[in-house]
Amino acid sequence: MSKRTKKSSKSRSTVLLALVLILVVTNAATLGYFLFFDQSVPIGDVPLGIADVAGAGSAYYIGRTVTLIGYYVIAAGNHLLVSNPLFYFNNSLDVTNHVVMTGSLPETMSASVGKQIAVKGVLEVYDPSDGTLGTFAESFFDITYEITYPGIYTDVQLDPYPQFDAIPHIFDPTAEKYAVLYSGGIKPGKDYFRYWNDIIYMYFILQMHGYDSDNIYVIYKDGVGEDTYTPVHYPATHTSMNTVFNALSQEMGRADTLFFYTTNHGGSGGISVWNPMDSGGALTHSQVSNWLDSIDCRNMIIVMEQCVSGAFITHLSAQNRVIMTACKDDEGSQSCDTEGNWDEFVYHFMCALVSIPWNGDDVTVDADFNNDSQISMREAFIWAAAMDSRAETPWYNDNGNGYGYNAVQVYFGSGPWYGDAVFL
Repeated sequence: MSKRTKKSSKSRSTVLLALVLILVVTNAATLGYFLFFDQSVPIGDVPLGIADVAGAGSAYYIGRTVTLIGYYVIAAGNHLLVSNPLFYFNNSLDVTNHVVMTGSLPETMSASVGKQIAVKGVLEVYDPSDGTLGTFAESFFDITYEITYPGIYTDVQLDPYPQFDAIPHIFDPTAEKYAVLYSGGIKPGKDYFRYWNDIIYMYFILQMHGYDSDNIYVIYKDGVGEDTYTPVHYPATHTSMNTVFNALSQEMGRADTLFFYTTNHGGSGGISVWNPMDSGGALTHSQVSNWLDSIDCRNMIIVMEQCVSGAFITHLSAQNRVIMTACKDDEGSQSCDTEGNWDEFVYHFMCALVSIPWNGDDVTVDADFNNDSQISMREAFIWAAAMDSRAETPWYNDNGNGYGYNAVQVYFGSGPWYGDAVFL
């Protein structure tokens, strides 16, 4: 090849590269022009994702009119725009994945719950304490019409008592049984109704199995229940836990059983309290361990739904204890994906205990794997973990060694399993 040809080829490459660079710069300049300089395309009309306006860059958008795209969800009475519904309900403390819609929402918006919509309004700081953003919604329009995950977009309080009345109680006249049902909720707006639903269904199931209502302590949020049927005895604070376990340490004997049940938010530090009434932080692993260690009883059943609940196994594992957690020590726990307003693991756990689907689905619930007409705690765990369809790994321990076992290990493991002989 001649030198002239090589030079010509090199020149063409240089020209092409220059043209590409010119196009890239021109496109960027055009986009910037229409976004920030050309008033014929106001920034408020440029569709943005929630991640575009939340987080570190939010200051630029505060006070401006923006058009946000997201899914319309109602949670704890708040009307929200969320980037992903399933992600939001299990990471609702992440302020970058949702925006609260304020003002007088258009009446027609109620028909769009569960749909992806575009909302136009002025962006504001809704909650200065954690940086949650809000938008004073002026108008909206639907983008998609398919509801992908039916039943989860509206966080509602259930009224199960007509259904409860039709179910026979299972009375057990043996040694006394005690229970503590706990849900913190953090603060208004994070106190989802599904936590209350977890509590009231478990309260009824305990009564079905012979737990006297006088022996069931409900520690919930601000100490006020959401209905008149299920009593709430104390607010979710450290002081309340001290009070309840001081009483239990006096009341309970070595032949008795304690059922300890927790739901709501959790993290690496422990289980959330009701912040407006308790500034002492989460219920830590060591604190919960100390409370449970103060009880001398025959059996202790511990069921934990909150995020990072698996981390408690190391601290709580002991002889004569059956422990179930909704997830591992480094995972978040999940709400139901299709079943309704409960948390996924405890919903299936509660179904296993009574052999019925609480939401009325045409699903056969049969956790009695050994066909002895009883549901042991090991059987209930296996059923709940097997039916759990969310991105979480339920863990189990009943041998006191401090390790969590998954459903496959618990089902196929040779044991012996202490939970085989422990019943509600």
